[in-house]
Amino acid sequence: MYLAYAPALAVTTTSFAAAIALMVTVHLGLTVVAVAALPGVYALGARMRKELFPLSWVVQAHLAEVATVVDENVTGTRVVKAFSGERRQIALLDRAARRLRWASVRQFGTRARFGPLMENLPRVGLALVLLYGAVLAIDGQVTVGDLVVFSSYVVMLQAPFRSLGFLFMLSQRAAASAARIYEVLDTEPEIADAADAAQLADPQGDVEMRGVHFAYPGRDVPVLRGLDLHLAPGERVALVGRTGAGKSSVARLLTRFYDVDGGAVLVDGHDVRSLTLASLRSAVGVVVDEPFLFSDTLFANIAYGRPDASLEEVQRAARAAGAADFITVLPDGYHTVVGERGYTLSGGQHQRVAIARTLLLDPAVLVLDDATSAVDAQREEEIHDALRTLMAGRTTLVIAHRLSTIALAERVVLLEGGRAVAEGAHQELLAIEPRYREVLSSLHDDRPDHRPGGSGPELTALAGAGRAAPPRTP
Repeated sequence: MYLAYAPALAVTTTSFAAAIALMVTVHLGLTVVAVAALPGVYALGARMRKELFPLSWVVQAHLAEVATVVDENVTGTRVVKAFSGERRQIALLDRAARRLRWASVRQFGTRARFGPLMENLPRVGLALVLLYGAVLAIDGQVTVGDLVVFSSYVVMLQAPFRSLGFLFMLSQRAAASAARIYEVLDTEPEIADAADAAQLADPQGDVEMRGVHFAYPGRDVPVLRGLDLHLAPGERVALVGRTGAGKSSVARLLTRFYDVDGGAVLVDGHDVRSLTLASLRSAVGVVVDEPFLFSDTLFANIAYGRPDASLEEVQRAARAAGAADFITVLPDGYHTVVGERGYTLSGGQHQRVAIARTLLLDPAVLVLDDATSAVDAQREEEIHDALRTLMAGRTTLVIAHRLSTIALAERVVLLEGGRAVAEGAHQELLAIEPRYREVLSSLHDDRPDHRPGGSGPELTALAGAGRAAPPRTP
């Protein structure tokens, strides 16, 4: 942690050693008197380090708190203004700033108490040298010229002493900052590759969940309770259920953002815990309902999973996701910088770019977690048409939060209480499964003909989209 100050410390040590060597050549006794203050400087520096380190740590913590409040207010400015929360946020920032001020005043008070002592201790050595040197000169043991030369050498020692005190203070700030950084860096990830993890080579897209039990960390109530689910290679399956049924949890377990508490998740017959994370996540592409974009160009955002992709490949993925039309009219096209978190784009544009990013990765398994939630009806149909073509031959898991997304699937699985309670083609479930009809009544779409309760032309279209297979009720 002190590497940043190593050059300055080296210069200080060299200057100090050179001055001592010159002083010894003049008079050994005077040299001993001149360095008599060194033990005091060391003891003072140790005391200062002991008091400054905890204060520096607290200051860094409060600086982080102030930065967090500022960042949240800048990124969430629309929410703050919409709910007239300016006064509350100002009060929150004021409290954080007061805590920072308190810690900073304590820190600077400690530095003010020790700083002058560190500066003036070398001058005590100079005073002792002059006193002892005067006695030696009177006795004729040294000449006045020697004493003047020696005094100049003592003055040379003062600069290294001052630098040493300055380094003591800065080193504690650096130590506190490094301690906070290492708190994060030294945290062991809960999800990591096993020692004998294997690469998932040539993925086929066979996905299976066997008796999966799972509860989020810190929660006693499990989300999934013995879930059994199988997706054959190239099959398109929609997960349907009420909020909290565990639909999104299935996607998180498949990509191993969490590990199961019981049972197993398998891809091509391999337990995901036995595979390397890099190969697993390259084989499973996910489009979430709240996509994240980097403050970079649209090209870089789409090509994030494949940095070596050509412009033609990026354009092809963008056209398939319905993003090319708005990208091409931008002043810099694919080289347009979208800004921090992509705030220059609308919600629908966000999701289309995220879909293009996943499609460019060309995964064997595609997970769509409410991937069209922020687009209008016309754009949604365009994206659905493109996705139907691109999902051909690709295993696709559709997390259905909206009624219209069920049409993307060949088979529907109804989740309830963390289990698959029914599965089959949409029209079959709609006809014989009352729990499925109840869930559909809670799903809403933006189009006028998407009426809660499962009536209207939309359900007629969905009825033809499913696979004519009898439902299975586990």
